[in-house]
Amino acid sequence: MRSTITALCFGIVQLASASGEGQPVGARFAGMGYAGITVADLWSLRLNPAGLAGLDKPMAGAFYQSHYLSQDLAQQGLAVAIPLGKGTLGIGADRFGYSLYNETKVSASYAMRFGEGLRAAVQLDHIGVRLGENYGSSSVLAAEVGVQAKVTDELWIGAHVYNPTRALLGGPYDERIPTLLRVGMGYTFSKKLLMTLDAEKDIDRQERFRMGVEYHPNDVLYLRTGISTGAVQGHFGAGIRYKQLDIDLAVSVRSQLGATPILGLNYRFK
Repeated sequence: MRSTITALCFGIVQLASASGEGQPVGARFAGMGYAGITVADLWSLRLNPAGLAGLDKPMAGAFYQSHYLSQDLAQQGLAVAIPLGKGTLGIGADRFGYSLYNETKVSASYAMRFGEGLRAAVQLDHIGVRLGENYGSSSVLAAEVGVQAKVTDELWIGAHVYNPTRALLGGPYDERIPTLLRVGMGYTFSKKLLMTLDAEKDIDRQERFRMGVEYHPNDVLYLRTGISTGAVQGHFGAGIRYKQLDIDLAVSVRSQLGATPILGLNYRFK
């Protein structure tokens, strides 16, 4: 019975993360195909923490997403970023799953900018996995490093390594946390149009590619779209900026499994 429950739970997790959704989060990134290695955003905490160094004001945010409209595959999280001179401190926490299986992740990062053209960050993550019905739990520490560099005023490039030490999740799982290598570029065609392109390689799986576009015709409205592979998904999103509050909505669509809606709220302090 124990092996059956374990297999079912891991099957659910693989289903939810097979498209790569188990790593990046945030409604803005979701609307852009999760392509944002070079973007400065609060939710860079979950994609490339070097982006936190591009923030000039303290921010706090929350998100909620329901993978393929299933409450059992829901994910929610909180994040805070506090600029401190040339550096930015970031703290985040999120949870995925339901009573029989859930994952939690708590992170602390520090990002620093070196002049106007280079940002770098290190991050530590505490990852916990728990099976319900007293079937066991385990946790592990993992590390991340990331950089962003300006090539021209329009072009940025970036790189990110998740879990370079190949941390092992012990207990009843005997599974390694995935090690991910990411590179990307972002090109600003104008103040209203941004295009991003990322590549990701899990050292145990095939590479993935992501592309996103963000267009904001005015100071209030943002329109986003993108595509990602592994498996192929379409991404669509919109955002509204009202004074210090950002409201972002997105949906990722996978043909065989359906839609994953995402809601994000960010608040910029004065």
